[in-house]
Amino acid sequence: MNIDFQELLQEKEYLDKVTEVESYNYELLFELRNGYQIPLTITFSPLFPAQLPVVHINEKYHNIPDIPHVMSSGLVCFLDKEGVIWSDIPERILDFVFDRVERVLISNSPQMEYHREFSYYFGTLEKTEPVFSVYTPEDEPKEISVLAMGGKPFAFLTDDVESRSLLSKLLNANINSYNLDKAYYIPLDYTYKGKVPQFDRFWSNGEITNIIRDHISDDTLLKIAKFSMNKKRYFYLLRIPLLTGDQAIIGLWYERVNHSLSKKVIPLIDDSIVDDFVVTPLFVFRNDDTTLIERGGGIKKPLNVLLVGCGSVGSDLLFMLARSGIKHFTLIDDDKMEIENSYRHFLGMNKSIERKPKVKLLKEEFENRYPNVQIQAIENEVLDTIENGEIELNDFDLILVAIGDPNIERSLNKLILESSTPAIFTWVEAYGIGGHALVVNNGEKGCYECLIDSELRLYSSFAGKSDVPFIKNMNGCAGSFTPYGSIDSMETALLASRLVLRLLDNDIKGNPLVSWKGSSKVFEESGFLTSDRYNQPKDILNQDDYEYINRSCKVCSNLKDVAY
Repeated sequence: MNIDFQELLQEKEYLDKVTEVESYNYELLFELRNGYQIPLTITFSPLFPAQLPVVHINEKYHNIPDIPHVMSSGLVCFLDKEGVIWSDIPERILDFVFDRVERVLISNSPQMEYHREFSYYFGTLEKTEPVFSVYTPEDEPKEISVLAMGGKPFAFLTDDVESRSLLSKLLNANINSYNLDKAYYIPLDYTYKGKVPQFDRFWSNGEITNIIRDHISDDTLLKIAKFSMNKKRYFYLLRIPLLTGDQAIIGLWYERVNHSLSKKVIPLIDDSIVDDFVVTPLFVFRNDDTTLIERGGGIKKPLNVLLVGCGSVGSDLLFMLARSGIKHFTLIDDDKMEIENSYRHFLGMNKSIERKPKVKLLKEEFENRYPNVQIQAIENEVLDTIENGEIELNDFDLILVAIGDPNIERSLNKLILESSTPAIFTWVEAYGIGGHALVVNNGEKGCYECLIDSELRLYSSFAGKSDVPFIKNMNGCAGSFTPYGSIDSMETALLASRLVLRLLDNDIKGNPLVSWKGSSKVFEESGFLTSDRYNQPKDILNQDDYEYINRSCKVCSNLKDVAY
């Protein structure tokens, strides 16, 4: 798009004295709605209007004001572009840009805006040091640990086996207690309303002492006082409640400069020794569970999940749920990973060469990818595993069944209903014509047995009745398989995963069946017919279905009967 930027700017009544400095860069006066004129520079991108221009306060003619979202360079941060769509008409874009610039320049609550961007401004401090944290902040002060590397703090953590193991896996190093220094975590009790440190303006030692003393209770002060040592350096992790209601996490690193000081001290709150230590602000990169799961929109409550079946659907389901924040799994499967399934299994071809048990390969893969995930791998058939007492169904918060074998699933369904643990069965149909997920044992009637009619067909089935099995084989009976693709297994795993999230959020009544429907083209070209249920609209099939429930089911008929 060929744009005359000079003319574009001069057409705006709120802009005056537009002067081209160089290509794409202009000086001008911007009149705010209060009548005040402020000198700005605006620099357009060659990709305008796909990219917005950059706006600075022109420091040749105006001091850089100390207000939120205006950097020391004069840069006006007028927009967080994430998720924002602007017009593709240049004239409207300018109106949009200068409206946002004006909002920054005449903000009515500058302190609130500073607090809203606390972490950003804290990160602009000139002498800050970055530090990693796998410690999950709590509501009480606590002695924790810090790993120092190269003479500098590297990571805050709890000195326990789980935290050391997590950090060891992340760093590919052996972290032991003797590698760690003591640190102290302090959540301030009262909201901080003061200035936000930025650029070359950090709190002095005395200011820090006053902030801590003014924002903690006497009880917290007593707990901090117990953390006194005679050391050359001290480490603190602070949680600061802000005006916005958010909590900022920062670190402080005190180093002694008065080496003649011999007494046990608390540099954070002892104002008599403020000149005996130099303090370095630590910018904390939070990698604790709470932060990572919240950012990923995942599951926050601790859960112990049993996953039965680790084939294509089961492995995709494990992947989705591990990424959702579930950290404790028990996997049961008696199959080895074969190369013929590598294109539709999460583990892929390189793992299939080893011909190892699927459960062991998945354990290795997921504990490597997500060091805080713990997996128990059981290489056995599920009914035998339950029979020999290796697992107890009541020990789990949720059971997921992805074996795709109706005969095993019928028996497992009975055992699940004898327990107190809810479960979800999930399976994909041949040729990718669809997939299903069924909740059972969530109170009330409805179970896997209800799906099976007098002709031993599944209510859920999208495949019509056929005397020919829906399988293919390439090398005789040994090479028989149910044809479907990786996208079909992922779609089914996604269906089941969303059902898991709903179940955990108490957003499911009873025991519904949900389905997704794919194309029947290849299925029908192979000589098969679809069922009447397949002909239902996709949006209907994806809704909770209770019509399958058999009120006289021999397995669940004794359960509560509720009308939907």
